[in-house]
Amino acid sequence: MTRRQPASHRSGAETGGITILVSLMMLVLLTLAAVGMSRNSFREVVISGTARQGVLARNAADSGIEWAIYWQDPGNQLAATGSALSLATEMNTLIQNELLSGVAYDPISQSAYNPKNLPSPPADLTFAAPMPGSTLGLTVGLTRMGKLPITDMSQGVGTGAFTPATGSEVKQAPDVWAIRSDSQLTVGSTTFTSAREGWVSTPATN
Repeated sequence: MTRRQPASHRSGAETGGITILVSLMMLVLLTLAAVGMSRNSFREVVISGTARQGVLARNAADSGIEWAIYWQDPGNQLAATGSALSLATEMNTLIQNELLSGVAYDPISQSAYNPKNLPSPPADLTFAAPMPGSTLGLTVGLTRMGKLPITDMSQGVGTGAFTPATGSEVKQAPDVWAIRSDSQLTVGSTTFTSAREGWVSTPATN
């Protein structure tokens, strides 16, 4: 004869089996959650690093604008050397030749500036590597936009004599410049770029 197990014994075995299955399912879910959280943490680290490198590129581009503005000041040009002297020389060239107005020039190479065909890395100004295996530099484009349009006011034409302006270009007016700075940060095989532009006027020149 076949003995049948008591109902209470069978119920305990089934409960134990269900407990094992539930435990395994919970273990799998916890493992998946842990893997997902670790991936999110790694992604946040990558995003933080990318944001930092983007800020470095942007700050470098801002530095290019500030650098150009500083050396455009005639008082500062007296101490200019190297790249700063090249910028001062290019400024004088653009001022003396009206036909060059409206065209961007690289003050270092003294050739037409094309932001779509920049050297990599840019060589006008270079910075110390912000991290191992990286390069950081920028290229500046300088454009003389002409004289600041001053009209409807008097200008001197002789000793003690002033006449109303006729609306034509005033030779004693300040020069207006557009400055563009393109920076590039290369880290391994990844390149971060930033472009900034500013307008500035310099003291009047004849």
